Amino acid sequence: MSKRKIDDLLEAGHQRFSPLQKLLRQAESQEAATAEFRALLPAPLKKSCRIIDTTPPNMKVACRTAAAATKVRFLAPELIEQLRSLPQYSSIEKLSVRVIES
Repeated sequence: MSKRKIDDLLEAGHQRFSPLQKLLRQAESQEAATAEFRALLPAPLKKSCRIIDTTPPNMKVACRTAAAATKVRFLAPELIEQLRSLPQYSSIEKLSVRVIES
């Protein structure tokens, strides 16, 4: 495997986006989705959950504890309704919640 400078990885070159640019954009997208999702959560849950995927029709949520995951599952119908009012999440139909200790 050849060694390349970070500037080379960030350049679009002949491709539309370099692999590193694609990863950075995906990370930014997940951070934005997490911020929007957390804005809908009650205060105790805000720091316990994050979005790991927004591919319609399913939004995947990771929670730090089983208790937080249970609360999000309970709130899921209301959260989906609120999310669907946002244009970028209008096709979300289901929240998949899993526990991922971090």
